[in-house]
Amino acid sequence: MLIRVALVIVGAYLCLVGALVHRQAAYAHGVTWPWGLVLVLGATIAVVRAAMGVTRLGGAWLGLGWAAALTGLQLWYQYSPGHSYLVTTDWLGWAFIAGCLGVIVVGAVRTPSLEQ
Repeated sequence: MLIRVALVIVGAYLCLVGALVHRQAAYAHGVTWPWGLVLVLGATIAVVRAAMGVTRLGGAWLGLGWAAALTGLQLWYQYSPGHSYLVTTDWLGWAFIAGCLGVIVVGAVRTPSLEQ
């Protein structure tokens, strides 16, 4: 039970940190390099792999925390007085949401590597 709660908390933390970092970019030679998005997707892959190594449904518990934090961010945007937001509806925001959720879903449904 404690492991599941910890994975939900880690998933929520991963989403919140990812929401802060995914918009970081470098501009070189007229091209935008979204290094924050790449960093967040790489961290999500690493955390999902670690979660799946801990328990069979580790990716699912991690995804539950991630989705809860994203829902909380959207509710905060909707009801905050200044309408502040962290995840916008441009290509970076959608790539963050779709990429991270895609990584979590693939990690959660793949064949578990735990020994029976």
